[in-house]
Amino acid sequence: MNEKIKLTNGIKISIILFLFVTSFVVFKLLENPILYKDTLNRVICSYVRDDVNKSIVWKKSNVPYYYMDTLNTKRWDGVIYYKISKSYYDGDNSKYAFFPLFPLLWKISKISVLYIGFFNYLIFGLSILLLFNIFLDDIQISTIDKLCVFVISLVLPPIVVNYLPYSEALFIATFSLAAYGLIKQKYWLYFIAIFLFAMSRPLFVIIGLSFILTDLLFLIRHKSGKHFLKELFLKLLPLFLGTFTVFFMFYLNSGSFFKYFESIHKYWNVNFSIPKTISDWSIESFGMNVFTIFFVLFFATIYFIKSLYSVFNSSSKQSIKQSLFNGDKSFVQEYLIILSIIYFFGVFSYILFYQGGSLNGLNRYVFASPFFYIFLLGTYTAFKDIKLRTFAIISFVLFVVSLIFLTAFPKIEPTINFNDFGFFILFIDFIFLYLLSKLNNKLKVGAVCVLVLFNIVWMTYLYNIYLCDGYIFT
Repeated sequence: MNEKIKLTNGIKISIILFLFVTSFVVFKLLENPILYKDTLNRVICSYVRDDVNKSIVWKKSNVPYYYMDTLNTKRWDGVIYYKISKSYYDGDNSKYAFFPLFPLLWKISKISVLYIGFFNYLIFGLSILLLFNIFLDDIQISTIDKLCVFVISLVLPPIVVNYLPYSEALFIATFSLAAYGLIKQKYWLYFIAIFLFAMSRPLFVIIGLSFILTDLLFLIRHKSGKHFLKELFLKLLPLFLGTFTVFFMFYLNSGSFFKYFESIHKYWNVNFSIPKTISDWSIESFGMNVFTIFFVLFFATIYFIKSLYSVFNSSSKQSIKQSLFNGDKSFVQEYLIILSIIYFFGVFSYILFYQGGSLNGLNRYVFASPFFYIFLLGTYTAFKDIKLRTFAIISFVLFVVSLIFLTAFPKIEPTINFNDFGFFILFIDFIFLYLLSKLNNKLKVGAVCVLVLFNIVWMTYLYNIYLCDGYIFT
């Protein structure tokens, strides 16, 4: 690509649409029995739910991808969001575990269940475009490198949840809009976006604590209690009001202001416990969860430790009281990166202590969030500048430890096979992003095309599990 060509928003939107169409075409091709048999069926067996006993799911060979219709696209959480969009929270107390922004928008927009996946993916893609512009657009790296990073960020396998009738796309979009409001010094935009963000998914405790802990970290730098309280109040106010609004809506419909907590305890078995063992009831998700632990969380921890060192050794210039709302782009970026890392720790702690040791959903909560993309795009230049020898040693050690972990739980998966492909494709994506600046342009383009194909095939495989009502991977 000619370096004089700029990666404009028009080009980015075209890439978003192209990747969606490519994913759709790949899925439709693998619905063809002959094509499926000669390709993917050589390494996998598809899920099929028993026609008589619906609680039984089989794995059978020679069964191509399922078909999309208004029934098959309403599975698992998707059918709950669909029911809320149609009958609100009436008739089923378990629905109160789901926050109302997405189903209400679905109801108002009247989008068919067949097209809600495209709607969600479009929102997701535009959100990544926005975050890309905030964190990487002005960085001095080549246009083709920016293009490759942007493309890979749109096809990472865990983002398949954005193709489903789930709320993650709005979760990402609202916070991305809030970040844009911070950069543009528009508090009203931040306020509205975080208010809606709080109504999208029930993560208010983790998000609130992440804000508090991040501000405590910066309090060490500026040493002003008054500034700390003012900043924290402005950040948390829309989050509190959005959460309060959801609880008040639940109160008006059920008579209980704490209906959400009643629902998650009674119907979703969310209770604190010390895990006695590690498990995962989705074998396709296990590999991606392992990658999340040993690569995303590891590198996030390293970056966080370096940030702590910077805070405790700050210069007099760094001790100046900086506000998140004054439009200082470098400070906004720094703050959001630290916030994202603390969010990762919060999510991992929740998974560990509130799911009885089950890792299920970890990669979804990390990758299908605005915080992963803030971390990826915000730290990319620091990541690619790691010395090759250091990177090779760390990656090799983490890779070996991951393989040991993948085979250490025979009840989940006794041997490494295609079900672990999510781990391997994420690992290859990770290596590619690091080596990107060290490759020639032809190799970059060829490699990114191959990676896009492999990522999309795995995403369509996961999407097919959802359609045929197999054991869900999120």
